[in-house]
Amino acid sequence: MKTISITSEEDLLQKLRGGDREAFKELYDLYHRRLTLKLVYLLKSEELAQDVLQDIFVKIWENRKTIDPTGNFGGLLYTMASNLAKNVFRKSIYDQLMRSEFAKNDSYSPFEALDNASNAKTILNTALDRLTPRQREVYCLHKIEGLSYREISKLLSISESAINHHIQSANKQLREILKTDRILIALLISCIGSF
Repeated sequence: MKTISITSEEDLLQKLRGGDREAFKELYDLYHRRLTLKLVYLLKSEELAQDVLQDIFVKIWENRKTIDPTGNFGGLLYTMASNLAKNVFRKSIYDQLMRSEFAKNDSYSPFEALDNASNAKTILNTALDRLTPRQREVYCLHKIEGLSYREISKLLSISESAINHHIQSANKQLREILKTDRILIALLISCIGSF
């Protein structure tokens, strides 16, 4: 496994910010194997892992000027990998739900599909509005934005056990609110990535 000193990585990141393609290639060479292993573990597919890996490094190149050379670049990459993997799952669940719903109907109307997606978002927002402000904030940060308990703890200055309590309480309330309609729960899950 290839490693690099912190100062060398900072130099590479500084060069990357300036558009240096060689620095970008060196950073890719440094991290792509470890990221691929993590993505294969998360996605259970080599092909999907390669697609997500490509997306990660495209985003790195596109946003290179905003990267902090003294920051935790590896941590940034792993957070991006986790978030993009969650997005792949969300999209997959949503696609499966929509296919099964369309299979039930003999005729397909794209306007109906748009209406269903719009209704699901409205129902999601309505359900989230019934949570306490702190529950909603913590729940959205974790389930929608993909932040870890530790990141939320630092951001909001509350303990990880309090975060866990808020998320469990929010899950319970959301299940109660949405228990009457199975498809809406499934759409909610696909929207917030609670899988």
